[in-house]
Amino acid sequence: MNAEKNDSGERSHFSDMMITLLVGLSVGFAAGILLAPRSGKETRKEIIEKGEELVEKSREGFEMAMGKTKQYTEKGKSKLAELKSRSEELIDRGKEKISDISKIIGSGSDKAGKKIKKVMKKGENTAKKVEEELS
Repeated sequence: MNAEKNDSGERSHFSDMMITLLVGLSVGFAAGILLAPRSGKETRKEIIEKGEELVEKSREGFEMAMGKTKQYTEKGKSKLAELKSRSEELIDRGKEKISDISKIIGSGSDKAGKKIKKVMKKGENTAKKVEEELS
């Protein structure tokens, strides 16, 4: 039997359960009809009853599987919302850090620029004094 695999590589429990249920019901139904020494009217009545039981059990199995699917879907939605919230929070924190670093670098470069201008001015003054002394 070819069972579907889910994301984690495990066989799908739903498909295994449905296949097992249908095979078991079919084998039991066929064995019951073939081995029962009843009249045609009784056999037809039993076939109808067993068919109704099969439909009801299949419906119950389907409803159970749908319930589980809804649970997993809701869990998935919840996890996705949680991850989205976390990622937005991390992005905001990252933006704040970048802004802080940018401010630090900006103020540092302003200070460095002022110091460089000051040193250059001193250098110019010293060069003028040396030039005057040499002339």
